[in-house]
Amino acid sequence: MALTVAQLAERCNAQIAGGDPQRTLTGANNLRDAGPADLAPLTDPRYAPLLAASRAGAVLIAPGIPHPPAPQGVAILQAADTEGALLAALHALYPEAREAPGVHPQACVESGAKLGADVYVGPFAVIRAGAEVGDGCEIHAGAYVGPGCKLGKRCVLHPRAVLYPRVELGVETILHAGAVVGADGFGYKFREGRLVKVPQVGGVTVGARVEIGANSTIDRAALGLTAIGEGSKIDNLVQIGHNVRLGKHVIVCGQAGVAGSSTIQDYAMLAAQSGIPDHITIGMAAKVGGQSGPIEDVPPKGEVFGTPAAPRREAFRQFAALRKLPELLKEVRELRARLEKLERSAD
Repeated sequence: MALTVAQLAERCNAQIAGGDPQRTLTGANNLRDAGPADLAPLTDPRYAPLLAASRAGAVLIAPGIPHPPAPQGVAILQAADTEGALLAALHALYPEAREAPGVHPQACVESGAKLGADVYVGPFAVIRAGAEVGDGCEIHAGAYVGPGCKLGKRCVLHPRAVLYPRVELGVETILHAGAVVGADGFGYKFREGRLVKVPQVGGVTVGARVEIGANSTIDRAALGLTAIGEGSKIDNLVQIGHNVRLGKHVIVCGQAGVAGSSTIQDYAMLAAQSGIPDHITIGMAAKVGGQSGPIEDVPPKGEVFGTPAAPRREAFRQFAALRKLPELLKEVRELRARLEKLERSAD
């Protein structure tokens, strides 16, 4: 969207501290690559030297960052809340694009499916009988909505997203391409020398304004529900097992995995490639570090790191000691040799 510097400053509650307020901006980019129609943020002092040669149309500078003079004509914006201003600017420059309502001729909407007002259904999307799709939803090409699913208002299913039967989505929830919600949980028992599948007859409920990344999977419960709380954000390539309870506003980063029947409480964060075993609890606002694997409950606001995970400070001390291990082994060998020499002299 095209906005003048003055219009953008008003939208993001920023002040113009120099440059042309009537310059037109149409996008945003980093300080190194920005062009004359771009807004660029400067929020880290390490990148301040780039300002002198920047071609950006406008630069949003965080308070207190020393910087060289901007090139002539480059507008300077300042805001007390630079991060909030940048978010507002990005929303203004890149307004959300919505599909025009309607059902594509190559879509399949079975008899008995219920579509709300202003719903978009793209080519080769399938909505099965008994599904209910709320007002303003977008079901993009190749997406699948199974029998008994219920979608709140303004949900978005990107291409090839899949909802197995009896999945419920809260309002404004987003599934990115290839996400699968409601596949069978991984449940098997050995009987007479072979693995026998445990029927997974539960469902999945996803709260309002949840975002599920591309190719992530959330399994249906064996009994009862797998539950994802309001406002939680799940990155790409994440696995959530059956009967997991994910609280509100939880962050799960890429390639993390949560095994069945675990509980992740509100505001917790699981960093990339972390692994949560079954039947444990990650407390409210706790943090599990990247590639970490706790083997017991993590208390509220706890921070753990490593495998098996330990409290973060303790884990860092352990890693520091490990780096010294070759030197310590060398000293032990030297001391052992000296001791043996002394013992031979005494004999």
